[in-house]
Amino acid sequence: MRKKGPPRVLGPYPERNRYRLVVIEDGARKSLYVDSLEAATITKDELERQLERPPTRRLDEALDEYAYNRVNTGRCLERTSIEQMARLRVFLGPYVDQDIAVLTPRAAANLYLKATERTSEKTGAVVSAATQRFYLGLAKSFFNWAVKQGYVKESPFKGVQPTGKVRTGKPQLRIDEARRFAETALGLYNENNDMMALAALMALLLGLRASEVLLRTARDVDDHGRVLWIDAGKTHNAKRHLRVPEVLQPHLLKMIEGLQPEDPLFGRGRTGQPHRRQTLHTAVARVCAKAGVPRVCPHSLRGLYATLAIESGAVADAVAASLGHGSFAMTERHYAQPNSVRNAQTARVLDMLDTSHGAEHGGRAGHGHGVLHGTADAPASSNNGTAQPPAQQRAQELLATLDPQVLSQLLALAEQVSAARVKN
Repeated sequence: MRKKGPPRVLGPYPERNRYRLVVIEDGARKSLYVDSLEAATITKDELERQLERPPTRRLDEALDEYAYNRVNTGRCLERTSIEQMARLRVFLGPYVDQDIAVLTPRAAANLYLKATERTSEKTGAVVSAATQRFYLGLAKSFFNWAVKQGYVKESPFKGVQPTGKVRTGKPQLRIDEARRFAETALGLYNENNDMMALAALMALLLGLRASEVLLRTARDVDDHGRVLWIDAGKTHNAKRHLRVPEVLQPHLLKMIEGLQPEDPLFGRGRTGQPHRRQTLHTAVARVCAKAGVPRVCPHSLRGLYATLAIESGAVADAVAASLGHGSFAMTERHYAQPNSVRNAQTARVLDMLDTSHGAEHGGRAGHGHGVLHGTADAPASSNNGTAQPPAQQRAQELLATLDPQVLSQLLALAEQVSAARVKN
């Protein structure tokens, strides 16, 4: 088997009254004969220029190929890929029906500049910095792939830097406001059989996306209402199962009575399909008005869940997994309030320094009582059903198995390490 290398042209080699050029491409050799040395030299130069030139490819065709590749390799869902490619086509504008190599770095910079000036069709306001960066990220990802495919030598967006300040998450309710929200939602369901109010409560206590709430079926309620399965979602990471807080369990069991396994948990809309996300947005606004708290959206409730989970001492990766994120970076950037991460770190440091407090209480104290107690003190996604984070529980179980003398030595060593950290 011939070894493949970069394409090249060898020669010219004189052969009787002519000259031979050897073209090597993809491991294959091809000979070309020319009558004169001058013609052979010119032909060789032209062949070398052609071999260096990347293969031609229309931009829209490359976008289709890229979209298929992302879905086929499991990088994203088909629905997500189609939606993002549609946005990328709008971003690339007049270049979509041209050769992919036509887009220069200067043109790429101008496209991003236009994106920063684009206004929203819904609000009429300039699109957010986060949206602008999203477009830029899509373009960079696509052209990096195009470089690997050999369609372009270098990404035209390589030197384009994002501008503008990105907002960190949506406004969230305060903890006391969240308790009133939860109690009001539960009251509306109990008194008026307001299914959407219960859906709003589920979004808060489980940290679910609006679509994840409304697409749940009777089949997704498992283990006597104690577990809720999320079989699919916005990304592949969205597939997960969550521990249902006790306050929701009897209501979920009541809801699935008489339903077929594939029937939507919260019923269907006028079209016969599960309710649209706007229905939940309206329900959340209604509960907010009834509870006398600032109006928020379902995504804000999801962010509050992340904030409370982090504040309670839950492991970062566990919080991200419960939200269906691939990493904690997404959770920290767009969902949890920045102070929650800092507060959680501060609490852990204090617990490390105060060994008696850590041994007695196993971490931070809880945030309160009422409907939200299970959310603040033990995130709903926890599988152990206790107020302790899984890692802390495992650590305590391990310590219980140690010899008292060994344990004493470990405690002394921990105090020395803590003192050294404080000193430094």
